Amino acid sequence: MEKLKNFNKSFENATNLHKQGKINEALELYLEIQKEDNNNSQLLFQIGNAYLQKGNVELSIDFYRKVSEIDKNHFSNLNNLGGALATTGKYAEAIDVFKQTLNIKPDYSDAYNNIGNCYLYIKNHKNSIDNFKKAIDLNKENSFAFNGLGSAYKELDQNDKAIINYKNAVKIKPDYFIAYYNLGTTLSTIRNFKEAKEAFEKVLELKPDHNYAIGKLIHTKMMLSDWSNLDKNLNKMISSINENKRVIDPFPVLSLIDDPSIHKINADIFVDYKFNNMVIKKIKNYPRKEKIKIGYFSPDFREHPTLYLMMDVFNLHDKSKFDIYALSFGPRGKGDAYEKSKGLFKEFFDVKNMTDEEIINLCKEIGIEIAIDLCGYTSWNKASIFYRRVAPIQINYLGYAGTMGGNFMDYIIADKILIPENHKKFFAEKIIHMPNCYQANPKSLKISNKILKKTDFGLPENEIIFCNFNASYKITPEMFTAWTNIMKKVPNSVLWLMGTKGNSSSENIWREGEKRDINRKRIIFTEYMESEDHLNRLKLIDIFLDTFPYNAHTTSSDAIRMGIPIVTLIGKSFASRVSASILNQVNMSQLVANNIENFEKIAIELATNKEKLKKIKNEIKKSIIDTKLFDSLTFTKELEKIYQDLINEKKV
Repeated sequence: MEKLKNFNKSFENATNLHKQGKINEALELYLEIQKEDNNNSQLLFQIGNAYLQKGNVELSIDFYRKVSEIDKNHFSNLNNLGGALATTGKYAEAIDVFKQTLNIKPDYSDAYNNIGNCYLYIKNHKNSIDNFKKAIDLNKENSFAFNGLGSAYKELDQNDKAIINYKNAVKIKPDYFIAYYNLGTTLSTIRNFKEAKEAFEKVLELKPDHNYAIGKLIHTKMMLSDWSNLDKNLNKMISSINENKRVIDPFPVLSLIDDPSIHKINADIFVDYKFNNMVIKKIKNYPRKEKIKIGYFSPDFREHPTLYLMMDVFNLHDKSKFDIYALSFGPRGKGDAYEKSKGLFKEFFDVKNMTDEEIINLCKEIGIEIAIDLCGYTSWNKASIFYRRVAPIQINYLGYAGTMGGNFMDYIIADKILIPENHKKFFAEKIIHMPNCYQANPKSLKISNKILKKTDFGLPENEIIFCNFNASYKITPEMFTAWTNIMKKVPNSVLWLMGTKGNSSSENIWREGEKRDINRKRIIFTEYMESEDHLNRLKLIDIFLDTFPYNAHTTSSDAIRMGIPIVTLIGKSFASRVSASILNQVNMSQLVANNIENFEKIAIELATNKEKLKKIKNEIKKSIIDTKLFDSLTFTKELEKIYQDLINEKKV
């Protein structure tokens, strides 16, 4: 009896410490008590809880399992065990455990929600949706199930349904910041940036330090050309990155800050946050085969610049030496580009709804020796599979203009202008320099023969047409000021931008122009056109004014293809040096400025000296004939030599 009293007293003391948040002290006392009684389910349960709270999930699972051996119907233990198993990626086992809770409480809505989340992680969307719906049927106020259902629909690209369910979640639970965050990202996907901005603002109102929320808001505002508080937010963001805080995803920071050291620090923070608990599987070199197996990984085998840039490479690979595979994990998009792209490869795999484990196993089964990631941290990326290893050699190329951080990508393909020797320290990857410009380009593109007139687009007939067809998030207030300074020195000139007339972004740009004494009639917007028509309309442009710190990339080579001079500002980061690389390739380094004053000077001189402008355009057209920029066969051979050298080096 005395022994039981002592046990109860000690256990009560330990649980009180636990309730006070003194986890280490409580755990120490629990473990001391366990020496006296190793068969008390409540004690073992509390030890499991303490380990779980300390982040030692595997140990918590061990203790929860012990409880289940003693008391199979311990409901709370089963619930916590299922959650811990899910945390460690043991989703199938977690589902079985959550089903056991339903044997005890058949109407337990949260169990169906938990099962739905597990199915969502393993990409079993049908079962995921079914279970979320069961959870909602049992409890119409289950905000977590609505959020989960929204996420399932989002993964299936059913964004309208996703948005409805996220909105239901926050209607039930107005402080549900995670659902607001998911709502914001989904609204961004369908380009409803105005509402996305409101969602991210709500996240920050509810949880000011929520991971990556401030970065999402800044990027969304840039999409809207809303530059309010930008300097203040950028200064805060840089300080936070230097303090190792999770404030902005790696991709959007490239368009905001021309500092490759910040880019690397931020990418490393992201890797540590996203992939910290993932198991890295080492892949041994595959036995030497007759052909080298190359895998190209991308969400963009569709109407997308990446496909246009790479299609000649895919087609021209020497099939007697290389087996070329596509692993696609993005939307199919409009048009027939997705279906056409399938014919460029030995095999084309749609892995969008496969788990990381399934993709890794598929690559192992194929025997992929070199994996080329064509998207990095852009939309729909699967960087996690590269972190866990899909091939002995992994390369970051083309789609992402910066380092991926960590130590999981072996190489990045660039050129000596993009990444000079003194910039190598800003990259986690080893640098491979192409002998010419790093950018793949097709030898020729279909250009429509429609007769397009300036008046078709609201452009003046006899005035200078400045242009920038980059996405709005690349337009910074500093560069916009430079553009307007140039326009003031070139009377009656106009600026032609990509965008829909009258939407939030264009309205903001017009207002910003008026602040700088530029009448809104001088800023003209044009909408998206099919590639062949878009290339055709480029003929109407006089001078392309580049963005900074994220230059035009595909848009830059398109302009050169059509003989349009690009005035660019070169910086320190990869993203800010792409146009310089392209211009160097066509012997037009004279159009590359080292500072913003020089940028303005070059553009003004071109625009006010018609003979010089004509001469530059003629020189570009002549240079294109001899340049390697559009020599896709030579480019492919140079790329293949890199692949072969890497394999030879690996086999030694």
